[in-house]
Amino acid sequence: MNNIKIFENDLPADIDLSNEKTIGIDNEALGLVLGRDPLTLVQLGLQSKHFFLIKLNRETYKAPNLVKILSNPSTQFVMHYARQDLLWLKYHLNVQPKNIFCTKVASKIARTASSYHGYKDLVKELCGKDISKKEQQSDWGNPNLSTKQINYAAQDTEYLFEIKDKLTKMLIREKRIDLFEKCMKVIPVLVDMEISGYKLETFEH
Repeated sequence: MNNIKIFENDLPADIDLSNEKTIGIDNEALGLVLGRDPLTLVQLGLQSKHFFLIKLNRETYKAPNLVKILSNPSTQFVMHYARQDLLWLKYHLNVQPKNIFCTKVASKIARTASSYHGYKDLVKELCGKDISKKEQQSDWGNPNLSTKQINYAAQDTEYLFEIKDKLTKMLIREKRIDLFEKCMKVIPVLVDMEISGYKLETFEH
């Protein structure tokens, strides 16, 4: 547990992640309906296997230090199903990371022989690990997160780096990297459209 740090409301100002080239990110909420279900937790993971869990203030959603990190164009943020994560971040924190890598979209473009593109599937296929998603639908609004929830939240960013590296090699090998990079430019636009009230079928879960 020493490599997992939990903070209330915001990331402390003395934690400097500005030099991190790549950061894994995931979110937990009380559901998937924007405007109804609150965003409760943001998880940041580093390649050094250090994890930062930020329990957001749901009254104000003020987290300036976290927003500053997410606004850094020099850092690439790796997510699984980036459209959903970016939607939460833009709606609640008014921040939109510019340099993104979505492992779900990468898998769909690179691994066209497979119909299994979930995070658990990719961890098993590409990393050789079996993980549990049992805590996914647990109570993420509980102010006292259980040890299982904490470990689950960290785990959701732990394997993103290895998955990203292996999918990138596949995309380059199959000459699909340009298409993938174009998709990464489209996702923020889809997020803006959805927040504006447009229903989208593309990049659905």
